[in-house]
Amino acid sequence: MAEEIRSVYQFDFVHDAQKVFRELLSAMANPGQIREIKKQAEKFTGDYAALLALGCTLLDNEEKMYVEKNPGLSSELHNLTLCKEADLDQADYVFLSSEMNYGSMEQILKNVRHGTYADPQESATIFLLCGQVEGEETMTLKGPGVKGERKLPVCPYIKKVIRLRNNLEIEYPLGVDLVFADRSGNLIGVPRLIKLD
Repeated sequence: MAEEIRSVYQFDFVHDAQKVFRELLSAMANPGQIREIKKQAEKFTGDYAALLALGCTLLDNEEKMYVEKNPGLSSELHNLTLCKEADLDQADYVFLSSEMNYGSMEQILKNVRHGTYADPQESATIFLLCGQVEGEETMTLKGPGVKGERKLPVCPYIKKVIRLRNNLEIEYPLGVDLVFADRSGNLIGVPRLIKLD
């Protein structure tokens, strides 16, 4: 138990959180560009280290989170950040700790906060843990932050989730920000206004 506690608190909530935040910001400002938080994620144990590093960077007692079907991850995020869990449609941040079937994923995308016309930035951010972010499927992204278009090789799951989000045809400027992370600590950000070609 003492070893587990020591391991959890190797993550520095100031310096490590700043590094994670910079990488996350860079991932969102440069859609489709792979960023890395491996060193910070390694300071946690278990399968959800990347999600814990992201959660400890963004969550506090004023934010609301939703964790899909993973009470262990929810409890750990709450214990580390004091963030309260909320219903899906009220959460600021949504954590998905496994690749979900596409029907369930579509329901989550439909029911999360999409922002309002007065405050589109009030939309939710969804963090999805994947087996890996890089893969054999070519994905082409267009939109703000992408000069012309950006092609990159990703796993099929990422491409399908972005396509599901695009198929919802949420009116501009509303939407949902997506961040894909893998167990190696790689990140890909896909902001709400980015489209898959």
